[in-house]
Amino acid sequence: MIRAIARRSPRIRALYRGMRDFAVGPPSEASHRFLPELQRISPTSSRVADLRVNLVIGTLDSELMYGGGRTALSLFAHVADAVGSRSRIISVERLPAALSDVEEHSRSYVDDESPMRSLVGLKERAGDRLPVGPRDVFVATYWSTAEAVLRVREWQRATYATVPRHFLYVIQDYEPGFYPGSAQSMLARSTYELPDEVIAVFNTSLLRDYFRSQRLTFAHEFVFEPRLPAELRMVREQGDLRERTVVVYGRPQRPRNAFPLIVEALRRWHETDARATSWTCVSAGQSHEAIDLGGAQLHSLGKLDMKAYAELLGRSAVGIALMVSPHPSYPPLEMAHLGLLVITNRFGDKDLSTWHENITSLADVTPERMAATISEVCARFDRDPTGGDRGQTRRPDYLSNGPQFPFAEDVAWLLVQGADAPTSSRGKGQ
Repeated sequence: MIRAIARRSPRIRALYRGMRDFAVGPPSEASHRFLPELQRISPTSSRVADLRVNLVIGTLDSELMYGGGRTALSLFAHVADAVGSRSRIISVERLPAALSDVEEHSRSYVDDESPMRSLVGLKERAGDRLPVGPRDVFVATYWSTAEAVLRVREWQRATYATVPRHFLYVIQDYEPGFYPGSAQSMLARSTYELPDEVIAVFNTSLLRDYFRSQRLTFAHEFVFEPRLPAELRMVREQGDLRERTVVVYGRPQRPRNAFPLIVEALRRWHETDARATSWTCVSAGQSHEAIDLGGAQLHSLGKLDMKAYAELLGRSAVGIALMVSPHPSYPPLEMAHLGLLVITNRFGDKDLSTWHENITSLADVTPERMAATISEVCARFDRDPTGGDRGQTRRPDYLSNGPQFPFAEDVAWLLVQGADAPTSSRGKGQ
């Protein structure tokens, strides 16, 4: 009867579908094929009534995971240890054959809730549903995982008539900017519009300040600053003779890294500077075909593991890494602190030349301006090949060995308190 009425009214049909999806779970893969970024988690009732902290991450495949993913795993480990209860890492994609950085978690299928610390992949078996209890609290690592967590929290509210007060949102960039003028941009922005539900952990005060400039604030906010990875610290101390190599952070599939602009700048450099042919240009980040620069080529090294990346930076002279976002990005900081002379861009209040003497941060980013800067930086190296190794940091905390997440216990307390004193409806009891 309801279906017959719904078929005659588009408005009632839409309402019926919405109620059906709410009752039986998220829509099928086909229904959101036009928004491939959306992640769908199908929950089911859990036998576990204990508090459990869940990290939702896109992938654990080292070939696809960059610095932000490793940072999220490290933060989660600190928070989960401080909570001291069950923990679960949930990979949206299949688990890779080889795993690192998650040794303390046991690889399991989603329906196996026996391990105190488990690691599951949502696409390991068709039809798997994620067991979720009333005291499951979640950690989101990207806007699409946050959107999925919000749906799970609605399911918790509908199923148990209660939901933990908060979820933890690891915010590592202004992600609506990844998709300007699009549905994805609006959806990403929407995940920032629940200030009372979110415990926001910002990757850098620069990013936190940018959010405030966009009138986005949260009831609970914490900030951490980047650190030089341990794998790169030993290279920094070697000081070997450097080669005349320009290292480009090349990610053609990520518009925010402005790869086409870098290529045009390198071509312009080769057109205007006869000394350019004596330099080698390599790209690290994502694989791509060799690119003609006019008398030379930009060769791709693809995504390097930390050992190969460290060796590359240890022997190279100049680095180019752009980031069209308020986050400082890891590569220019790593390059500079390992002795390369680095060219990057400004964005809003971001000026990485205030972070290290080796960094040139351009406000006017055109192929011509970049080409001139490449010429200047290469000439600077030729005049003093050891100058970059003597360059000094202006942010000593970047080299600190102290705790990077000193607020982990405070975050853990908020999560535990929120699970012990949950709310039954959005916006109440916060």
